[in-house]
Amino acid sequence: MPDIDIPPFLTMRFTALPSSTRLPRLFGLFASMAAAALLFTAQPVVAQAAPPITYSKDGVSFDHPPGWKVADDVVAQDETRLRSIDIEGPDESIVTFMFSPFLAGQDIQKFAATAARNREDAARSNTAQQLRMGAVTESPIAREVAGKESKGVSQRFVVSLLGQDLPHEARFFKAALAGTTVIVMTQVASEHASAVEPGFVMTLGSLRYSPGKR
Repeated sequence: MPDIDIPPFLTMRFTALPSSTRLPRLFGLFASMAAAALLFTAQPVVAQAAPPITYSKDGVSFDHPPGWKVADDVVAQDETRLRSIDIEGPDESIVTFMFSPFLAGQDIQKFAATAARNREDAARSNTAQQLRMGAVTESPIAREVAGKESKGVSQRFVVSLLGQDLPHEARFFKAALAGTTVIVMTQVASEHASAVEPGFVMTLGSLRYSPGKR
C-alpha cells in the first residue's frame, strides 16, 4: 500500500469568537497516510422546516439541511485519487468526507491523534495572533455513517485567543463502502453543537457511495 501525501484540503479556516474576533478553525493539515483528519452515539430525530437538499456527484450522494452548502469537492491528482468533500453548516460548523481505498488500513484513533497534533502545530506557527490550543480530551463515540453504526473518536479542546476561550468538539469516523473507504470528520464550537447536531446526523447517515456511477 503506497503512502498517501494527503493534500491540505482542510486548511486553516476561521471560527467565530465572541465580539466578532476570528481565529483559525482547527482542521489539521494532513501530510501522509499516517496523517490525520474530523464525528458520532444515538440518533436524534432530525426536524427540518424545509426538505433536505440532496447532493449527488460522481457516485457520492448525501442529504444536508437547507442553508448548508458543499464548499469543496476535489480529487487528488495522483495514484491515490483521494477525494475530499467539505460541507459547511451554520456557525462555522463543518463536515468533511475523505474517500480513498488506501484509507482502509488507517486506524481512526491514530488518525484523530495526528489531527490534534496538526492543530497544535498550526497554532504554534500562528505567532501573530498568539493562538493556543488546550489539552485534548478524547472519548469513544458512535454514530450512523452511510446507514450503519460507526464507532469513532470524539475530541474536546479549547481554543484560546486574545484572552478568550472557545471550547470545540471534533469527531472522527471511518466506514468501509463499496470499493473504497471514507473517513468522516466534523467540527463545531461547543456552544453551537446541539443546534447543528441534527444536520450532522442527517448528512452522515444519508451518505451513499456507488462506484463507477456518474
